[in-house]
Amino acid sequence: MITIVDYQMGNLRSVQKAIQRVGGEAVISSDPDQIANAQQLILPGVGAFGDAMNEINRRDLAGPLRDFAASGRPFLGICLGLQLLFETGYEHGTHQGLGILPGDVVRFELPAKYKVPHMGWNTVQKQFELPLFQDLADGSHFYFVHSYYVRPSDPSVVALKCGYGDDFCAMVAKDNVYATQFHPEKSQTNGLNLLRSFYQLTHQLPTPS
Repeated sequence: MITIVDYQMGNLRSVQKAIQRVGGEAVISSDPDQIANAQQLILPGVGAFGDAMNEINRRDLAGPLRDFAASGRPFLGICLGLQLLFETGYEHGTHQGLGILPGDVVRFELPAKYKVPHMGWNTVQKQFELPLFQDLADGSHFYFVHSYYVRPSDPSVVALKCGYGDDFCAMVAKDNVYATQFHPEKSQTNGLNLLRSFYQLTHQLPTPS
C-alpha cells in the first residue's frame, strides 16, 4: 500500500490512478500517524513553495515526512514534492523547506527564447543506474511543468538531468529517497514504468521494526 500525502497542493487522484494502473494500491491521507506508518510514501505537489510549506506545517506533517525519509522505506517526491525536500526555496520570498536534502530551489533565469515556465515534454539523461530505471532508456521523454528547479549541494544525488537552456536536475536519488521534477503520472509509458518500479521497491527494501 502506497500512501499519497494530502496537503491540498497536489493532483492526488491522478497519482492514485497511475499507481492503480501499474497494479499497486494507494490511499490518500493527511493524517500524520498514517503517513508516519506508511509502507511507501509519495509526496506530490503543484503550486508555490511557501504556500505548500505553510500547509505542511499547519497539518503537522513536516516531522512525519522527515522521519519517514530517514526510515529506509521508499519515498517518492513529485514536482513540488521534489523541491520541498530541500532547505530553502526562493519563490515569492525566502522559505524554509523540509531540509531532507541540502540545497535550494531557484527560478529559471534564461534567454528570452526560452519560455518560463518550462512546460511540455523533454528528454532526460541518466547520471547513474537505479532500480527505478530498469525499464527506462537514456533520452526518455517526460512531462514537465515548472518555473523553479532544485540545486542540490551534493551533486552525487542527481540521478537525472534535463536540458532547458542549460542542464538542470530532473531527479534526485539518495538511499530510499527519490524525487522527480517531471510528472510521471502525466508521462504515459515512461512515467508508468517508473511508478511501477517504485511500487516494486516495497518487496526489495526492509521495513524497519
